[in-house]
Amino acid sequence: SARSNKMVNEESMRPSDIRFTHDRIQYKFTDGRTLTETFRQLLRKVTSIENIPKMEVMPNKGKWFVVRGNRRLFVYKELEKRNQIEQVQVTKRIFNRELFDKQYTSSNEGRSVKIRGRGLEAVMQDFNEVWEEYKRENRKCQTTALIDQ
Repeated sequence: SARSNKMVNEESMRPSDIRFTHDRIQYKFTDGRTLTETFRQLLRKVTSIENIPKMEVMPNKGKWFVVRGNRRLFVYKELEKRNQIEQVQVTKRIFNRELFDKQYTSSNEGRSVKIRGRGLEAVMQDFNEVWEEYKRENRKCQTTALIDQ
């Protein structure tokens, strides 16, 4: 089987150690959910990363690139920046030139992506609003807990 010859290998990685292959990503996932909704749901633990299919990554020139999951990676990087996650489970694949070349459209070695259908700046603003709201609500809960003691 593929597993025994190490073609596929499950491992934990930090999102910040993974690069994008796409130059731009869609604002919506295949199921219709937006990047912002997904970020909000993961932040509020409405859904967990375990419920989301693992990203597939492969090495190229000493760096790891996502070949399946550019949108997921975008959301995970934003959660990691805010110290909400440290690592995610990924499926590591051996380098495959054909798949890599088909996926790779990045113009900056996979460091960042543009967003189709909303724009990067708007999405960053959305994420920040969701984050600020989440922090406010959590502070309120903590304050209430202290008062109740």
